[in-house]
Parts: sequence; C-alpha cells; structure tokens
Amino acid sequence: GGPLPERSALREAIARATRLSEAQALAPLLAAARMSPAQAKRTDALARQLVRGMREGPQQGGRAGRVQSLMQTYALSSEEGVALMCLAEALLRIPDPATRDALIRDKIGQGDWQQHVGRSPSLFVNAASWGLLLTGKLVATHSEGALLASLTRLVAKSGEPLIRQGVQLAMQMLGEQFVTGETIDEALHRARAMESQGFRYSYDMLGEAALTEADAQRYMQAYENAIHAIGKASNGQGVVNGPGISIKLSALHPRYSRAQHQRVMDELLPRVLKLTELARHYDIGLNIDAEEVDRLDISLDLLEALCLSPSLQGWHGIGLVMQAYQKRSPLVIDFVVDLAQRTGHRLMVRLVKGAYWDSEIKRAQLDGQSDYPVYTRKHHTDVSYLACARQLLAAPEAVYPQFATHNAHTLAAIVQLAHDIGGDYTPGQYEFQCLHGMGEPLYRQVVGRASVAGPSQDASTPSRGSGLHGVSLRGGQQFSRPCRIYAPVGTHETLLAYLVRRLLENGANSSFVNRMGDASVSISDLVQDPVARTEEDAQREDSSPGQPHPQIALPAQMYGAARRNSSGPDLAHEPTLRQLAVYMQAQVQLVTVTPLTASPASGGAIHTLRNPADHSDVLGTVHYASAAEVDAALQAATDFAPAWAVTPPAQRAA
Repeated sequence: GGPLPERSALREAIARATRLSEAQALAPLLAAARMSPAQAKRTDALARQLVRGMREGPQQGGRAGRVQSLMQTYALSSEEGVALMCLAEALLRIPDPATRDALIRDKIGQGDWQQHVGRSPSLFVNAASWGLLLTGKLVATHSEGALLASLTRLVAKSGEPLIRQGVQLAMQMLGEQFVTGETIDEALHRARAMESQGFRYSYDMLGEAALTEADAQRYMQAYENAIHAIGKASNGQGVVNGPGISIKLSALHPRYSRAQHQRVMDELLPRVLKLTELARHYDIGLNIDAEEVDRLDISLDLLEALCLSPSLQGWHGIGLVMQAYQKRSPLVIDFVVDLAQRTGHRLMVRLVKGAYWDSEIKRAQLDGQSDYPVYTRKHHTDVSYLACARQLLAAPEAVYPQFATHNAHTLAAIVQLAHDIGGDYTPGQYEFQCLHGMGEPLYRQVVGRASVAGPSQDASTPSRGSGLHGVSLRGGQQFSRPCRIYAPVGTHETLLAYLVRRLLENGANSSFVNRMGDASVSISDLVQDPVARTEEDAQREDSSPGQPHPQIALPAQMYGAARRNSSGPDLAHEPTLRQLAVYMQAQVQLVTVTPLTASPASGGAIHTLRNPADHSDVLGTVHYASAAEVDAALQAATDFAPAWAVTPPAQRAA
C-alpha cells in the first residue's frame, strides 16, 4: 500500500539505464574506451606478445594438457564427442570408482546398445544440451540411434580400454579442470604451488541458489568454515596480498528477490554481516558475487547496508562483482564510488564481462521487455569493459579494481590505461583475476614476484625500446602484475550448473578462449581493438556505431510482423513498480457485483468482498440472487426458448 519512495539520484540513474537502446548505451563508452594512437600501438604490441607466448609456449601438461588432448582425440563438435560427454555426465553422479567402471563396462564393453534403450532413463537425455554447449548449435541429428551408433563406432575403432580412458578423461576434465578441490582444505593445499609462483586466490563454495531454509543454513555453515580455514591460511597477509572468499547471496536465502525486500533486509542482511565481520576478523577480502540482472538492485541495497555498518568501519575488505555486459554498469560504478567516499571504505571491485548472457537474453524475450539489459554483441561488452576499467582506475582512493579477464587484448589495454592514469605500477593499485583451470596459460606470462624476477624485470624498469612502460617480456620473462585465481570448491554433484556457465561462456565461437585454441584464427583477429571492430561493423552495415546484433530481434519483435510479443512488467525495476503502484491507487473504486438476471436481485444475501492477501482492504460487495429470483429467471428463459430456437443462427450470433 502507498506510493513507493524515489531512490537517490545515482540509483535512479541506474534504473533508467537498465534497458537503454544499445547504440545509446554504447555511445559514451566508445569515447571512453578509445585509446590514443600511442596507447593503441603499445596495447597491440603487448597483446601480440602474450598471444604468441600462449601459442608458442610449451604444450601444457597436467589437467589443462589432458583437456587439450581430449578435445583433439574426440572432437566435441562430433556426435562421438556428445555421446562421450553424456556418458561422462552420468559418471559424475556416481560417487565410487568401482560402480563407475561397472557402468562403463555395461555401456561400452558389450557394444549391445539397443537393449538398454527404454529400460531406464536414457543416457542421452542431455545430448541436445551438450550439443548446444559444445558446438553452439542445437543439432537435430542427436537422436538416440545416431548416438548409440557413434559409441559403437568408437568401440570398434578404439577398443574398450581407450574408450574407458576417454571417458575417464572427460570425467577429469569436468571435475578437476574447473574445481580446485572437493573441500576447502584440499583447495588450500592445492593452491600452494601457484601461490609460490606469485598467484593469489579467491575461493568460492560451489552451489546454486538455496531453495529452502535448510539449503541456506548449509551454505552459511560452509561459508563460515571456509572463512576460518582461509583466514588461518592467510596468516595476516591482508586483503590485498592474501587469499579471499566469494559468496553468492542467493545461496544464503531462499527468497532473495525484490518482491521479498523486507525479508531480505531482515533475514539475509544479518547473515551477510556475520560473514563479513568474520572475514574482517581474519582480514581477508569478501566479495559478493554478481548474479542475474534482476538481482543487482537488491544487492546494492545490501552492499550499502554493509558499508554503513559500524562493525565494519575503516576496513577495506568489502568487495563486489560488476558485469560489463549490463548497459547500466558505468552508472553502477558512479554509485559504488560515491558509496565508498561517503562511508570511508576502499571497496574491492571485481570487473567481469558476465556469465549469464544466454539466460538474460531468453528472459527478456519471454517477458517481452522493451529492450535487452545486456549487450547483444560480444565486442560491445569488450568496449564497455574498457570504459568501466578506465572509470575504476580513475578513483584509486575509493576502489581497488580487480580485472577478471582471459582476453589478451583486454589485459594489455588495462596495463596501458592504468599507466597513463596512475603512472608506474605500484602494489595495491589493481590486480588481474582469472578462473581456475582456464586463465593460467595467459597469466603465467604476467605474474612474477619482484624478488623472483630480479632487477631486469622490475615493474619500474622499462624494456629497452619497447615503449611498454615497464612491461618486459624479453626472453619470455614476466612483468610483475598480480593475478588472483577464482577457485571453485565443491563435490562433483555441485559442479554441473557452474560447468554449464563456463562451457557456454568459452564454447561460444565469439569467446577469446575458444578462438585462441583455433589455429585458423590469426593473431591480428585475436587482438583486434573492440572499438575498431564496432566501427567496422557500422561501416559494413552502413549504420551508426553500436547497433544491436542484426539476428537478435528486440523482445517485442520476436514474432516479426505477424504479431507483437506480449509484454510483462519487470517487477524488479523500481520505476516500473512505482508506476504500477500509482495505477493501482487510481484503480481503487468499490465494485458492486450483481447476478445476470433480467430483473435486478433484491432478496438474496449481500457479502463484503475483501482482498485475499489483505483482509482490511475492502474491494466492494457481492449481491446474490434469492431462490425465488433464480426460479423466475429460469421460467422466463423457458417461455422464450421456442422463439429463440427458430431464430436463424446468423441473427442469433449477431
């Protein structure tokens, strides 16, 4: 009840920018992300060196090498690869090796596939999903028969031991490649090797949104245990140099949404505050992970409450994650910088590109929204990322930027932007971040400790004639910039949702990781400036820069000229909610409901009509017909029936 209050000017600006048209949102960002010719030249040179280092460096051993060999042995774009992934996914759900081997023998050993079909839930139920993830296409030929035949072919071609090895390889890829350890202690132990090379860590307890209060309590306990373990391992290194933790707000409350705002502030905020106070006790950074677009606003309310909390005053370990693919990101940075200045915190801001793109596009289409909240072209997100990076680097007293990227051009551009904004690199100015199992080949060239590197690679010593401002890759040596590895911790059962986001992100043919592994993509293409790419699009399409992807129709135009898509209001968007509240107040007129008899009812009961959600809200009255009035209506109908029966149907219809 009652009108909703307006938020601060900065929050209102964020709300207004949620679904700007793509060209309108991108115009100021193109200007901010554009580099001077000298900057662009240095960025290009460094990006090329990084890509060459990745492509020409020693072939990776260990987990990453196994993944590479799996990809080469069984092309995952083929039906064989899809069949293998279906088998591997089934194996993920089996806890012990003996049963796993039994399943492989059962499915592969005999090669008698047909007898299994129809007897149990099919092995291939997720084939379409894997096909979509691994090839980027929903392949209609993923029929059970074709997949059975492809596994039979694999058996005939390679024999059972090799298949078993392939399946075990797929298993290891799915598990080890993306997860640092099944428990926090195992993850902390595994991290030591990389920490000795200068890497830092941020641990994330795997799992999706809590559906029940029991789920939420279990995650709360997992986060508390992890903070104690990480805090002890950190041993006083502090929020910048030591390890940290990432928490997912949706895991800590089963009703984390705008519709439950009061419950979130009453029940979720105390949990987040307790975890943050515990992180402060150990002086380890605590980052609030980004999730779906409709949860950004409420997460900013929680962040503001944390920053205003007396128990956290003067501490600089509160962090949040920001997604550059959202059109409102620059305005979120304005709010965060202002919040940091108002409350005396230096907030840690992890800038990511965004991992929920597919579902954000789909949801906007389902709801028939006015526009997409995210960019529809990958390089538009890359432009936004550089513009946001410049904004974060320009406020060093308010934020500690953490640049999460696997893209060599983005990394190189940030090194140049940071130098031109803040001078020679100093510890604590910014850091890079990468995902466990994915970013190491790039960042091994970047991370180095001054104590290890010696004077010739010191960040303040430019490589002679390189023009790279202290960036020396001479002889394959690193330039010293810190990188924090985002390390998921959890069992195989918790892996799948996280894995699907990673596969969607990196299986996409527009992703740097995917194109990096494709020998047919030239280095020039890999390191192309996204501003230049955006302008090339405009020239080729004979349009102004920043137009949305031509093959992704606006949500309202999903059905083309045939019909307009129905629109649903965004119930997490404050201006929309305010407008609805005004409409609802204007609509409040008491209604009187009467029966549809020829003469108005007068003798029946009268009931007061109340809002079922709020019994104090009276909507009007209902007049019921008496038994005598019903009888009279029936008699009148009977008397009139013969005349009606002989009336021509066309006349009756009219």
